[in-house]
Amino acid sequence: MSESDPAPLDIKFTQRFSGNLLSNIVYFILNIIIGLVLVPFFLDTLGEAAYGLIPLATSITSYVTLFIDAVNTSVSRFLTIDLQRGDVVNANRTFNTALFGTLGIIILTTPVALGAAWIAPSFFSIGDQAVSDVFLLFALVFGSVLIRAWSSNFMVTLFAYNRLDLRNYVNITNLVAQLFLVIVLFLYLGPSLVLVGCSYLVAACAAFVIAFILSRRQCPFLEISPKYFVRSLFGELVGTAGWFAFISIGNLLFMNVALIIVNKLFGEVAGAEYSLALMWGMLLFGIASLATNVFTPMFFSYYAKGDTAGLIRFGSFSTKCTGLFMALLIGLVCLFAPQLLTLWIGAEYARLAPLVWIIVLPVLVRVQAGCIYPIYVVYKKVRAPAVATCIVGVLNVVLALSLPFVFDIGMYGVAYASAISMVLFSVGFSSLYNAYVAGAPRFEFLKQMVVGVCALGVLCVAGSAVMSILSVAGIASFSVVTISTLPTLILAGCGIAAAYLLFVLNVVLRPEEREMIRSCLPGVCQRRIPSWLL
Repeated sequence: MSESDPAPLDIKFTQRFSGNLLSNIVYFILNIIIGLVLVPFFLDTLGEAAYGLIPLATSITSYVTLFIDAVNTSVSRFLTIDLQRGDVVNANRTFNTALFGTLGIIILTTPVALGAAWIAPSFFSIGDQAVSDVFLLFALVFGSVLIRAWSSNFMVTLFAYNRLDLRNYVNITNLVAQLFLVIVLFLYLGPSLVLVGCSYLVAACAAFVIAFILSRRQCPFLEISPKYFVRSLFGELVGTAGWFAFISIGNLLFMNVALIIVNKLFGEVAGAEYSLALMWGMLLFGIASLATNVFTPMFFSYYAKGDTAGLIRFGSFSTKCTGLFMALLIGLVCLFAPQLLTLWIGAEYARLAPLVWIIVLPVLVRVQAGCIYPIYVVYKKVRAPAVATCIVGVLNVVLALSLPFVFDIGMYGVAYASAISMVLFSVGFSSLYNAYVAGAPRFEFLKQMVVGVCALGVLCVAGSAVMSILSVAGIASFSVVTISTLPTLILAGCGIAAAYLLFVLNVVLRPEEREMIRSCLPGVCQRRIPSWLL
C-alpha cells in the first residue's frame, strides 16, 4: 500500500474504545483542573464583575460561528461514510469543498464578529470595565473561535477514523496553552481582560497547528487543493448544514441564552454568580461527552453497513449506560453542592446550591438524548429536529423573560426556564423521534431514559436519608462545617459511589450489557476485574 492510498478504516468499537475513553478522561480531568485553577484566579485578580464577562464572551461566540459548526456536522456525516466505503475520490471532494467553503464563510463572518464585539460593551452590563478592554476581549475571543472553526475541518478527518484520542490531543493543547498564557501574562503584565483574549487567540493558533499535523499523518491521501472544490457538493453540504444551523440556533436558545438574559436583567454580578453555578452543568456535559463522543462514530459505522438492528441496540445500550453513569455524578453534585461551592470558591457562595440543583438535574435527560442524536444525522432526517429545537428555544426565551418576574424569583426563573425546555425537548421529542427514524419501537429509547431518571431519584433520596440517619446518630454530620476539606468530601463521595455502582452492575444491568461493557475494557482490566463485580 502506497502512502497515497487510504489506510483501512478501522472504527471497531472495542479496539478504539479504551484509547478514546482514556484520552477523553485525561481531557476531562484537565478541564476540571483548569476550571478549578482559573476561576478562583480570575476572581482574585480581575474581580467578580470582570470575570463574569469572560464566560459571556465565550457564550456569544457560539452565535457567530453556529453556521460553520453546522457545516462541520454535515461534513462529518458525508466524509465518514465516504471513507467507510473506501471512496477516496469523493472523500477528497468532500474534504476540500468543506475546507475552502468554510474559509469563505469565515472571511464573510469576520466583519460580523467585529461588529458584535464593537456593540458588546454598550449592550451588556460591564460595570466599571473600560469599553476598549471589553471590545478587545470579545474581538480576540471571536478570533480564536473562528480559527478553531476552520481547524475543525482537519478534526473531522480524525473523527472519521474514530481517532477521538487525537482530537483530544488538539483540545488538550488548546486548554493547556490557555492556562499557561493567562498565568504568565498576568504575572508579568498584570491582570487584564485583553490578555485573556490574547491567550485564547494564541492557544487557538497552537491547536490549529497540531490539528493540521495530526490530520495529515492520519489521512495523507487527502490532498489540500481548490481543484477538488465542487460547487454543487458545497450546495448540498450547505443545504444539510442549514437544518443543522437551525438545530444549533434552537440549542443556543435553550442552553446558551441564559447568561445573556441574566446579565441584561440582573446585572454583571448576578451574571457572574449564574456562570459559577452554570459551570457545574457544563462540567457534567463535559463528562457525558466522554461517552457520547466515543459512541458517535459507531452510529455512522452501523449505518454505512446497513445494520439497522445493531444501530438500535447500540442506541439503547448507550442511552441506558450513559444515564446510569451520569445519574451517579449528578446525584453527588446535588448531595454535596454546598460543600463543593465552599471548597471551590468560598463559603459565601454556598447559597448558590439551589441554583446548581436547578441547572444540573435536567442535564441527565439532555445527555441521554445526546447519545442518540447521531441517528437523525446519519439518516439525514434533520428538518423535524430543527423545527422542534427552534420552537423549544423560543419557548425557553419567553419563559426566561417572564418567570423571574411572574414568580419574583430573579435569576432562578431563568434556570427554571432552561430546565423546563431541556426536559420537554429531550423527553417529549428526541427520544420518540429518533426511535421513529431508526424504525425502533416507539418507546425504546424513552424506557432507557426512565431508567436513568429513576436511578437519580433513588440515589438522591437514599443518599439524603443515609446522611440524615448518620447525622442524627451522631456518627457524622454532613454539614459544610464538618466536610471542610477535599479528602473528607472525596471519602464521602466514594462511599456513596461504591454502593451505587455495586447495585447498578449487579441488579440494574442485564448480563449481556455487563458483558458488552467488559469487552470494551483493556485486556488487563478484563482479566483482573472479578466476575461478581462486572
